[in-house]
Amino acid sequence: MTVRTNKAQLDYYNFDKIFSYNGTYNYLIGARGLGKTYGWKKKVISAAIKRGEQFVYLRRYKDELKISKETFFADIFHEFPKWDFRTNGFTAEMSPSDKRDDKNRPWKIIGHFIPLSTAQSRKGVSYPLVTNIGFDEFIIEKGMTHYLPAETDAFNNFYSTVDRNKDKTKVFFMANAVTIQNPYFIEYDIKPDQVGEFITKAHDDRGVPFIVCHFADSAEFKSGVYATRFGQFIAGSAYADYAVNSEFQDNNDNLIGLKDSNARYHYSIETKSGIFSVWIDFGKGEYFIQEKRPKQELLHTLIPEKMGAGKTLLTYNDKMVQYLRTAFKKGNVFFDTPKSRNAFIEIFKR
Repeated sequence: MTVRTNKAQLDYYNFDKIFSYNGTYNYLIGARGLGKTYGWKKKVISAAIKRGEQFVYLRRYKDELKISKETFFADIFHEFPKWDFRTNGFTAEMSPSDKRDDKNRPWKIIGHFIPLSTAQSRKGVSYPLVTNIGFDEFIIEKGMTHYLPAETDAFNNFYSTVDRNKDKTKVFFMANAVTIQNPYFIEYDIKPDQVGEFITKAHDDRGVPFIVCHFADSAEFKSGVYATRFGQFIAGSAYADYAVNSEFQDNNDNLIGLKDSNARYHYSIETKSGIFSVWIDFGKGEYFIQEKRPKQELLHTLIPEKMGAGKTLLTYNDKMVQYLRTAFKKGNVFFDTPKSRNAFIEIFKR
């Protein structure tokens, strides 16, 4: 499918700053409409034209990809007037505009559209020219589809297939500020309230970070949105906090509090989001759940596949969990961080 429209994109996210950190896994979180995907497309198409590099545009499921790939070039083509672009099956292609009338017009592959859910089947496929992966909407919107089982492992396997241990491929994970309780932030302990607009992690022996996170906060963008009629309509709403102000819906101070001096350690619970210690002040009937764990602990797990020596398997109907759930319903359970609280939400929902 060859895409040619006349729509121009005036404002978009500039990738130069995040590129300057030379990270491998780059997480870009910003407001809806900030131009994250547009800026990434401009970067990778330029690399294809100048250096013959290729990209992968990644979505979680095939159904998502089928919709987005057909209009992939619709908003960006005008940036490259000497080239025409098209989607051909699950590849992105380009051809010089001055060859438009040629009977045997040459089309060159510049990118690949791939769903992460089927990436395991591509282990034998080679991508020697791919230098950039764009994982769009890696944080799932509320009420949408589910994350893949062991998703961070699935992505790492796919990255290994593409890069082949050559350190040639950068990844840009792009999303709106939906929830801090997502597999990637949990796995790599990424916290949006840390100091600085850019956060770096996992530095090598030269000091170069493997992970770079940018929680983009553009005052100019926000003022532009709020100058529109729609912006004025949503101003002050929870939707505006998320869509314009880039505030994570689950990054608040509800039930956040450090344990008091009368609280005593009782046990630790392993959840899908990590292991947390549980402290109880029986005088007040208050529970305190923390990421910090004691050296000697009594470990319980809610994950059967992680059961092993030194652990006791808990079910959601066990008395210990029921007591926690009852205390939570009364507002008597406190957490050291939003991450700790959010890790237990699934327990308390049952």
